[in-house]
Amino acid sequence: MAFVDSKNRAQLPFYPGNTAITMPIPPGLSILQGKVILTGTVVIAGGTTNGTPVGEGGPINLIKRIRIVANPAAGSPYAGGWIVDASARALLRNAQMQHGGKFIAEQNASVLGNGAAATYPIYLEIPIYFEDPNLRNQIGTSLNADASAYQSIQVQIATGSGTDCFSGNDRTWTYNLQLQWWDARVDINRPSPDVSLIQEDHVVQIGAANSRLTDQGLPQDGLFLSWLILAEETAAFTLSDALLNKLTINGPTCAYELFAQDIRAMMYDNEWLDPSENAAGLYLLDMTEGVIQNSNPAAGLLEQYNVNNPSGSFLDQLRIFTRRVYQVQTGS
Repeated sequence: MAFVDSKNRAQLPFYPGNTAITMPIPPGLSILQGKVILTGTVVIAGGTTNGTPVGEGGPINLIKRIRIVANPAAGSPYAGGWIVDASARALLRNAQMQHGGKFIAEQNASVLGNGAAATYPIYLEIPIYFEDPNLRNQIGTSLNADASAYQSIQVQIATGSGTDCFSGNDRTWTYNLQLQWWDARVDINRPSPDVSLIQEDHVVQIGAANSRLTDQGLPQDGLFLSWLILAEETAAFTLSDALLNKLTINGPTCAYELFAQDIRAMMYDNEWLDPSENAAGLYLLDMTEGVIQNSNPAAGLLEQYNVNNPSGSFLDQLRIFTRRVYQVQTGS
């Protein structure tokens, strides 16, 4: 069997409202999965108002964004730059699709008392999947962390604070928290040709009801493995089925015309969602049918979202999380 290396590799103090707490990811082997872990206690005291949860509230919104930057080694054919650039929410909802449709946030289901005064121990892990369970060769998209591919890899974490978790909360927050990086690696022969995986999310704001809303932020290079669409309503970013009616995608290698209910049915069929879970606002589109060669070129795609705008101009939005690969030419 292949050599497996699974470790909690780094730890730094948590600082609220920081744009980039940075930890190096040590080189070696192929990374199947990484996790940013937030652990410790939060003390909420004083004040009179709990406030209203924003999105999933706390403690998830204490992590605003996770970026992983990879710097290629001299002569390396691997893509550099941001190989992960995504919100904590998108990464956790993507993880839901890998957990049999169960949404798992803080390990003991803590939501920081929805902003009430108390002391809260937390252990929140945000998974980042490099291997792809939707592919028959799951490890084909693992991250090549060998020093011959990348001279350095870093994870950068943008942090939030209490007001990012609960709007209107007037209490005092004390953070006794640590940020950690954990990953699992395996010693394998890389696929040939190899691929480099890029994961990102971006937002499409809805200015008005529109039958042909386009996504100006959609990446235009690489090959798409999947899209995860999160429909977010109002300033509270509530996941909602009231926004997306239909998705149309046309390109050289695909022709999709799917109502929101069609996408949801496919998610149940493929066991990406558990029927007992609230699925509102979640739409996953897999573009591989299990084979990476089926992935769709980003260039030349024309996408149109048929959307409603129940909350008013630019108060609703679609968050689009994409996974795409580039072919890496190695060897002769």
